Amino acid sequence: MSTTVVSEAEPEPQPGGPAQPAPRRRRPFTVLGPYAVLALPAALVVGFVAIPIVQTAVRSFDLLGVRGQVTGFGGLSNYRALFSQPLFLISLKNTLVYAAASVVLCVVVAWLLAQLLSARFGASRPLLVSVFSPTVMPMIAAANIWLYFLAPRIGLFGQLLGAIGVHGSNLLGEPGSALGVLVALFVWKFAPYFALFIMAGLQAIPQSVREALRTEDPTGRYAFRRVVLPMLAPMLAFVTTMALLYSVETIDSVYVLTQGGPNNGTSLVMYYLYQLGFNYFSWGPAAALSALLMASLSTLSGLSLIGLERRAFHWQ
Repeated sequence: MSTTVVSEAEPEPQPGGPAQPAPRRRRPFTVLGPYAVLALPAALVVGFVAIPIVQTAVRSFDLLGVRGQVTGFGGLSNYRALFSQPLFLISLKNTLVYAAASVVLCVVVAWLLAQLLSARFGASRPLLVSVFSPTVMPMIAAANIWLYFLAPRIGLFGQLLGAIGVHGSNLLGEPGSALGVLVALFVWKFAPYFALFIMAGLQAIPQSVREALRTEDPTGRYAFRRVVLPMLAPMLAFVTTMALLYSVETIDSVYVLTQGGPNNGTSLVMYYLYQLGFNYFSWGPAAALSALLMASLSTLSGLSLIGLERRAFHWQ
């Protein structure tokens, strides 16, 4: 005996029954609202970033007058004029030395600060205030503070040395020591800032992984090299890239402390670019140098992020 299952169909609406509600239409603002919110930031980025970049790249191939007016097409003449100036080559060498020393020392000091602040005794308020005070002040203010200490004959550092019988010390009067002062100022200013990112990367490591590492590797050497460092590789890539960008863009500390001296020993690329544009009114080579800086910094940033990201271990 077979049974037949009859499915109940939905009742059709009767002609005299209640009317079905019409589907709600989405208002235009609901659809276009997110795009309208992004319109102003996008316009600012295009107007103040994209257009100046393209304009600078185009102007680097033009012949520019003293007032910045275009007088003709120059091709690569601005680039040839730039590389034919000895001061540019000196500034380029100084920048390479300054950037290498600043990035390495800044990352190392930031790592040590992150380890210090991650410990239990690192949460004291006086320590946090003393460590992060340089980070919150502008670089121009930090450079003036260092100038107060290092100014020859009247600086506090020179007076302290004179009190113990050491006279004639002028750290800003020699090319090597003056460049070292700029490196120390950069590390003092930015190392606490980068330490925050490294601390965030350390705290992102799961507690179970930390306990397993303590059990399997009590010394921590193998765990640091094979586990901790690869897990922190994305954060270290970011910190290294940002430190590189900040070091190449250094100009205000040079302007306050050394003015590029002594004997052009602290003339960095950005300060030389400032001199080309606003002291010598050589707008063509200045545009060429700006284009070179944009291209080189973009390339170095990409290579740094790609190279360190390949060694990264992403925790799932």
